[in-house]
Amino acid sequence: MLVYLSGTVLHHGVGYIIVEQSGVGYKVSLPENVAHEIHESTHLYIHEVIRDSERELFGFTSIEQLELFWKLIAVSGVGPRSAQKIVYADAVDRVKSKIMAGDLTSLTNVPGVGKKTAQKIILELKGALADEPDVAALDADAVDALVGLGYSVRDAEAALSGIEAESTEDRIRTALKGMGR
Repeated sequence: MLVYLSGTVLHHGVGYIIVEQSGVGYKVSLPENVAHEIHESTHLYIHEVIRDSERELFGFTSIEQLELFWKLIAVSGVGPRSAQKIVYADAVDRVKSKIMAGDLTSLTNVPGVGKKTAQKIILELKGALADEPDVAALDADAVDALVGLGYSVRDAEAALSGIEAESTEDRIRTALKGMGR
């Protein structure tokens, strides 16, 4: 399954871009406003949906967006298109805060999300999002570095939580020592 794609933007379409990587063009679904902001080369996090008759790639500009998307599509009745619209409705932290606060109005303002679906999202994700470590409190660069070394995002966040160090490099070293036990 594709999770990351880096390449040159060949074409901007309505709600998608085509990214060329190693001679292969990938059609990546993105909200129209985001698709037109991406120029020349790009780095996207990807969710691949495989159906009987087609494959579809949904693009995200950050790993946090992709992880929120995964949580949303795990909710019964929330499809990938609606989940992507919710993720891009606002900054990830604000979307999470609105879900945890039970803000039904902000979710129903997203095109394609009705009242019942919004209620289901709030009911199922409210507790799950509250249990997450605060990524803002963690060093995002340190998390990315540990993920780049092959650790899962959850393991990286868990290893970095509670570590107080002067620099990102020190946090990474301390986390790696803790993970190596």
